[in-house]
Amino acid sequence: MKWLNRSQPQTLLSAVVLCYFSAGSLFLFGARIDSQLAYDIFKGIVSLFASDRTAADLGDSIVPPAVTVLLAGGYIAGGAGTANERRWGHRLCSMAAIYAAMATLWWGVRVSFGWGMIMHLMWDALLLVMLFHPMSRSHRRVWFT
Repeated sequence: MKWLNRSQPQTLLSAVVLCYFSAGSLFLFGARIDSQLAYDIFKGIVSLFASDRTAADLGDSIVPPAVTVLLAGGYIAGGAGTANERRWGHRLCSMAAIYAAMATLWWGVRVSFGWGMIMHLMWDALLLVMLFHPMSRSHRRVWFT
């Protein structure tokens, strides 16, 4: 199993490195933005069946660590799958990047855009551009199984 595949185009190799870096930063700094999105969705679902206080208690204890681990795991597994030229790896990596970009945008609209939020959104957009660049897509069509 390879963690990096230097025979892939530069854009795809850069996307794999960005996936690993994003997963590492999630583990180091947490996922405040993604956790808040997941918390609000979870709270909305639980509040259909329970009181608002129960939803808040459950959401605080369960959702943020689970979302951080799932998103980081998606980045790592997707990056490894992409490096090994597996179609599922590229799809997983793409789904994680799209989710992170949408969660950042949602959080920015909901709260407010600051410099940190803009930089985070630019980082997510860079990963998406690298994953869906024409060189990456043509390589994926030909070589991925």
